[in-house]
Amino acid sequence: MEVNSVQDENFTDIVAFCMDGAEAEFSLKVEEGKKYRLAVALSDISFGSEKYNESFLASLRKKLKSQEASSAQFVIWPLPKNVLSSDDDALEMTAAFKHLARRLKDCENVTGFAIPRSFLDLEHAAELTENFVHELAEKHPDYVFFRS
Repeated sequence: MEVNSVQDENFTDIVAFCMDGAEAEFSLKVEEGKKYRLAVALSDISFGSEKYNESFLASLRKKLKSQEASSAQFVIWPLPKNVLSSDDDALEMTAAFKHLARRLKDCENVTGFAIPRSFLDLEHAAELTENFVHELAEKHPDYVFFRS
């Protein structure tokens, strides 16, 4: 699986955030045909190991599906809860974003994911990056992956 540099793309940054504990909102109005780096916080999608905020995930999916007619494209930009301090933290983050990818599988405007920058600070950065790509690409072979 090829990993692209984010510098090669022209993205507008946008944030998905959890409103009222469940509803997903975007920090900017989505414009037709634009490319967005959609930042999604781990704290909005996960309550801990394999405990997910299904209301938020359903709301985010609905929000993205509603934007398909606009031809806007989204790359999911994972944000950790805190500084990752171990490989286990990175693996938990990978599992959560794999779960998110499953929830967004039919969103044609989601083109891929960025590899979490926080992985670079860990001892096994290369292996964690490879695992992230492998886990998400396993069921989503059309996704494009980016790194900054």
